[in-house]
Amino acid sequence: MRRAVKIGENEYNLILKYDHNTTAYTQWYYFKINNTRKHTTYKFNIVNLVKPESSYNQGMKPLIYSKKDAESGEGQGIGWFRAGQNICYFQNSLKKKAGGFYYTLTFQV
Repeated sequence: MRRAVKIGENEYNLILKYDHNTTAYTQWYYFKINNTRKHTTYKFNIVNLVKPESSYNQGMKPLIYSKKDAESGEGQGIGWFRAGQNICYFQNSLKKKAGGFYYTLTFQV
């Protein structure tokens, strides 16, 4: 993660660093959130992805890890799971230096 910018009460624009051993590829992401509130929806917009197509528009969901669920009896030891609502992947208006535009993955958890 290069930067997280709070743009609303519970909404964040996320800017990724380039993937390891690439010069301009950003498809892998990993970030941590904490101090969340129960029964609150958070929205994340990853705004500098480069692929024109994504499986997110065919129903794939982000992979999420919950330390609390992994350690509690309620989560049955499950930490990693696919989740999220209002998932969408689309071209945005941010221009790349090499030409073309970036893409955004937006989702709520």
